[in-house]
Amino acid sequence: MLSRNDVLKFTIEGIIIAVLSFFVLLMGILSTRGMEYDRMQETYRNEFTEVLRADSYQEVVSPLIAGYSGIDAVYEGVDANGAPIGYVFEIEVTDHGTGNPLKLLIGIDYNTAQLTGMTRARNDDYTSSITDEDISVILEQTIHRQIPVSYGTEGDSTDADTADMPRLADLNDGVYYAQTLGDDASGYIDYVEMTVENGVITLVQWDAFNTDMNIKNRRQSSLDGVYSVQGLNWASQSYILCHALMDVQNPDLLAMKSDGTTDIIDGVTVNIRTFYNLCVECIENSRAGFDKDDYFAGLQEVVEGLFEGDFESLGVVNDDGFIVFSFDDYPSVFLNPEGGYLNLRQRVTGDMTDYSDFDSSSVEGGEELAVTAIGSEDGVRTGDSTFDADSIDGLPMSEINTFIDGIPDHFMRTSDIVTAINTSYKFLKDYLNWMA
Repeated sequence: MLSRNDVLKFTIEGIIIAVLSFFVLLMGILSTRGMEYDRMQETYRNEFTEVLRADSYQEVVSPLIAGYSGIDAVYEGVDANGAPIGYVFEIEVTDHGTGNPLKLLIGIDYNTAQLTGMTRARNDDYTSSITDEDISVILEQTIHRQIPVSYGTEGDSTDADTADMPRLADLNDGVYYAQTLGDDASGYIDYVEMTVENGVITLVQWDAFNTDMNIKNRRQSSLDGVYSVQGLNWASQSYILCHALMDVQNPDLLAMKSDGTTDIIDGVTVNIRTFYNLCVECIENSRAGFDKDDYFAGLQEVVEGLFEGDFESLGVVNDDGFIVFSFDDYPSVFLNPEGGYLNLRQRVTGDMTDYSDFDSSSVEGGEELAVTAIGSEDGVRTGDSTFDADSIDGLPMSEINTFIDGIPDHFMRTSDIVTAINTSYKFLKDYLNWMA
């Protein structure tokens, strides 16, 4: 007969065996899932790298997809830190020459809305009359150019050469960066990163990271619904504002009012003062030849002057590589002996040259920036163009960013491929709240 101790002993042993069995089973499940994920990513990389190079891909699950005829699937490509790089579309259009489907893979860059690649999908059955050469012709005319796309005649020149673009004088090519030296009431440190090519601002990114490294950046927090602003989500407003600056090439033409807002950029309701100030600092850094690497080295120098140790040992570098440090408690570090405060470049280089001439006299190359007065403030405006149609694929011609010649003597083939590109644009415009 079993004693009470024996029963207790067997019960404990049974519990231990059950717990160990559960743990082994759980590890097996996690291991299997991990291998399945790796296999899936390998498949995605094999299929998608040609149109959009990314560290990993994740299928977009959205009810919006069902509303766009021809879109079979959408995938978001991200970098090693999980930041978005762009989107891959599996999309089908009808070849009007045969009535048969053409299935394409199309890549779109997140920051620039430029086409990153296009190829025939692996599951296309080659029953359409559109050849790989036809796809290549359109790709050559659209690669690294901003969507949406039209074909035919535009009244103004469509030469992609930036030599005729309006620009600010004395910009040096490179990548430039500036961040606020303190955090805002929500703990966010804003930053702007700006790329200059051939003296033209070609890429602008405005975002913010948080002093609490467990909080996502402002862009992602806004898309998740955690960070909210009036009107469109903050990520969309940032996108619109960055592209407005690229259009006019001059932060003064964003028409910031005394309260930090602007009335002339549709969809932007947020205070743009911080964006404006950081853009000005990036432009001044470009003129001074003080690039992003110099900026980060300068931050390192200043922090080392306050503490013993580098960024990593102090634990002030987040997963995205940004220096998460607020100087609010150390205002004297940037105090100007002659009055006011210094920016980071002035603090570490001692260069007090005035690089802030942004008026019309500093514009060179091509025509002067087009400005239309609204009340007492200037606004973002572009020159008028004459087109041979009012719209394409349901998009007004005023919204078209790229004009191509298309496939010689094959108008319908050109139209079918362009429709696939523009359908991708229309989905992203809806999904990301892009504004025209």
